[in-house]
Amino acid sequence: MSQSRPWLTLSISRLILLVAGFFTVFYNLAFFRNSYLEFADQPGGLLFMGSLAIFLFAATVLVLSLLCVRFLTKPVLILVIFTAAGASYFMNRYNIVIDTTMLTNVAETDTREVRDLVNPGLLLSLLLLGVLPALLILKTRIVCHSFGREIWNRVRLAGAAMVLVIVSLLPFSAFYASFFREHKILRYYANPVTALYSAGKFMDTAFEDGNREITSLGLDAHIPVEDRDRELIFLVVGEAVRADHLGLNGYARQTTPKLIDRDVVSFDQVYSCGTATAYSVPCMFSLQERTEFDLDEANLQENLLDVLGHAGVSVLWRDNNSSSKGVAHATTFEDFRHPGNNPVCDEECRDIGMLEGLDEYIGQQENGDIVIVLHQMGNHGPAYFKRFPPEFATFQPYCQSNRLESCSQQEIVNAYDNAVLYTDYFLDQVIGFLERYNGEFATAMYYMSDHGESLGEGGVYLHGLPYLLAPDSQKHVASLLWLGDSYPVDRQALDTLRHRQLSHDNFFHTVLGLMEIQTSLYDSDKDILANTDFLVLNRD
Repeated sequence: MSQSRPWLTLSISRLILLVAGFFTVFYNLAFFRNSYLEFADQPGGLLFMGSLAIFLFAATVLVLSLLCVRFLTKPVLILVIFTAAGASYFMNRYNIVIDTTMLTNVAETDTREVRDLVNPGLLLSLLLLGVLPALLILKTRIVCHSFGREIWNRVRLAGAAMVLVIVSLLPFSAFYASFFREHKILRYYANPVTALYSAGKFMDTAFEDGNREITSLGLDAHIPVEDRDRELIFLVVGEAVRADHLGLNGYARQTTPKLIDRDVVSFDQVYSCGTATAYSVPCMFSLQERTEFDLDEANLQENLLDVLGHAGVSVLWRDNNSSSKGVAHATTFEDFRHPGNNPVCDEECRDIGMLEGLDEYIGQQENGDIVIVLHQMGNHGPAYFKRFPPEFATFQPYCQSNRLESCSQQEIVNAYDNAVLYTDYFLDQVIGFLERYNGEFATAMYYMSDHGESLGEGGVYLHGLPYLLAPDSQKHVASLLWLGDSYPVDRQALDTLRHRQLSHDNFFHTVLGLMEIQTSLYDSDKDILANTDFLVLNRD
């Protein structure tokens, strides 16, 4: 059988040059668009844009010259092409970046969330920028020289790329000083250089030794003998809910019509630990504060739920999101993403279903305090229209597609706000559930969203931008507290806390305070309810 003839015959060096040029022109729309917005109106800005193109081309050649080795050249280039094609689509459509936090989030995304991201635009992009270039490379005949000569050719190519980098930098040193110091976000859009760098860091972390010992925390945690009440606390972990889209916080729309009639306090100045679920949720339950938080270290250290367990508290985690992100590693965990557990499923399983069967669970805990964590699907994007049943479609017209670029910004906001309405309903039902136990327990609900969400402001969508570069919309989160009858409350004094600057750093210690748990880990300065006149926690 005769073999098909190659479409092209090229040396490895020429193939690298060709592919690098292809990357620069076709995979970096987001990079050049955002750079244009920053520099085009400055004197010499357009010339600098040309320099940036040369710089990016040379940097790509340099990276590929290090990765492409003889017979590994085709597999490497095809892998890079598909990586760059996927990154290009999401950066172009949602103006997000592909860093290690985003890759961690992607790795922990379940199939339901993946389906929300798949659409004809993504498939077309993968076809045009992934499949077709990969086929072209497969059909190209590569001329390989001796090992020594190939090494020399690669050294020459890398050297030429370095010279080109320097030549592109020198005439625009002032621009590049601004580019590297003041416009760090732009570097994250460089494709495939940043995507490859982030993937390398992610893989290095993923393949670390998983048998390392977990450090214990709060082994001294206990409930004092004078605490005669049993606590029943619901911790609701929200998803992608911004503080400025709550009616309780003065939003122009009343997106919280049920909670407005509840005796809840909405903390309107709370900031998240991160901008992605995979980072924020572990950070929220960690003893570490945001400025010192390290995800790898947190995975090797016990968290708030473990401390509660050491104090004898019964802890249950129910999840209608992708997972607990490792937080519930030693806790009873129930998955409510599937009809087998969740009785309220239509287009997808609803958050309200997580309340099913909790009466039985509470009844089985004959002694001690109880903490139940409910991890919502909430406002997970981009398919906001799936996050609420039809009867909550109050704001019209709303985006009914996961292709946000096909909708107007107002339609996106309408869909998002409808999802907030459903969270309002869900939290109202949680409070109603707890009210039935006011005579048996000291009850409370503490709600905290994991991060915020960009809805097209400045051309940015979704979440996950590096924290220092992310807009407030991705960090300024919704947070609510409801206290049952057993907590003596001076409502007027409680309201004074609404506008305090707070963060996820307060969550760990506030929960310990609500539970009246004594431990050397507890810091009253970080407990938002401590040192105030409205609440006496040592109840008789």
